[in-house]
Amino acid sequence: MEFKINKIDAVKQEVEFELSYADLAPHFEKAFQKYQKKAEIPGFRKGKAPVSMIKRMYGDMIEQASLEDVANEVYKSYLDENHIHPLGEAQMVDMDYEAKQIFKFKIKYEVKPEFELADYKGVEISRTIHKIDEKMVDDEIKYLQSKHVIYEDAQKADGDEFSLTMDVQKLDETGTEIIGQSDKDVRFYLNDPQINKEFKEQLAEITVGEERILNLPGQEEGTIEKYKVLCKKIDKVIFPELNEEFFKNIYKDEEINNSDDFRAKVQKDLEGIYKNIADQEIRNNIVSELIKLNDIPVPDALVENILNSYIEDVKNQNPKRQLPKEFDEEEYRKTKRADAILQVKWYLIRDRIIEMEKMEVSDKDIEPIIEADAKKYNLPVEKIKTVYENNPDVKYRVLDDKLMNFLIENAKINDVEKHDQFAEVIVASKGNDVSAKASTADLYTSIDKMCAALEAQLRKRKDKATSRKVQSASF
Repeated sequence: MEFKINKIDAVKQEVEFELSYADLAPHFEKAFQKYQKKAEIPGFRKGKAPVSMIKRMYGDMIEQASLEDVANEVYKSYLDENHIHPLGEAQMVDMDYEAKQIFKFKIKYEVKPEFELADYKGVEISRTIHKIDEKMVDDEIKYLQSKHVIYEDAQKADGDEFSLTMDVQKLDETGTEIIGQSDKDVRFYLNDPQINKEFKEQLAEITVGEERILNLPGQEEGTIEKYKVLCKKIDKVIFPELNEEFFKNIYKDEEINNSDDFRAKVQKDLEGIYKNIADQEIRNNIVSELIKLNDIPVPDALVENILNSYIEDVKNQNPKRQLPKEFDEEEYRKTKRADAILQVKWYLIRDRIIEMEKMEVSDKDIEPIIEADAKKYNLPVEKIKTVYENNPDVKYRVLDDKLMNFLIENAKINDVEKHDQFAEVIVASKGNDVSAKASTADLYTSIDKMCAALEAQLRKRKDKATSRKVQSASF
């Protein structure tokens, strides 16, 4: 047997095989014996006809039919003997057989690219440090209070701290109701910072049972949209007092007896939240910087694997574990391909660094995760240990943390102090995600700007997917 390797590019290879009839003989013999076991020849019981008769009667047919199996067997032996680890499925091309003489074929496959890794120690990145000021603490306290409000029936909304339950009907320019554009029992909190200013002003002093016509700014600049609203219910929103009872309700396991201690605890929690954000920012920035520093050819097989995992995630969001009928898989793969390529590049960089630094995962490394998850899920440590010790996902998680800690320890981190309030929203629309974010000095202004950016993106998509329903949204 002869073979020749052709390197098409950094990841694609093609190997040419040429087998003489003598090389093929042992493979064909196996095929004859396999066929004999199930052959039904007149005058013989099933599987008892001599192999010589099988060869004489069906030899050429069996040889032709077994060529693909022969090629696969030869290819597998070639991989094992040469310690080659292909990615994805191989492709067989140009199969040619001259009966009783020579069998030629080619197989194309992909391998991990060889690349020179840039210096991964001393990577320079930035980290945003958010200074927790008094206003941020005030806003967080207000938010905590809002989760424990009580509602008191009222007849008139003579202030901001009121919740209105209304029927809303959209009107055309002439004041005629537009069919299909109405909502029943919609609830509005007047002091919600995301509520349109004009909307709030036109609802001032409204009473139960009162009907009003509202003129609000339209989606297009300079336009007005009309709505008819019927106020069905008004609730006075009463926020809890900042007293010892409220403190214990929020922090059940903490000894907090006064407002100063409560503010200090809230500030500490906020500092923890923003520290986690900063830590994640470092991880993201390191990954991004290392991808920029390394020009790596990307195997299509790995990209397709990542895209397939994205598709599976979309399926898992569906109760029936199927793709939605209106889901365009081809378009989705196109839009997600850039993300998949970046992910593959990081995987290749990650694996190379782990290999160079000889990083491994020991049982001791897994113990903190076992103990934490046992406590989290209220399960015996031994039960968690049995599952986790041989779980590749857990080892991958631990190894990933080891790698990131190593890179962070060796990175040059430039801290940038910010007082801005960050808001981000991700809307999952059956696989076609839309996101928006904003950062300003005021949290609610950030939310407003974020919502405006999101609205603009959704309007752009409206023409392309008018029937698409938003599955979920999370802040």
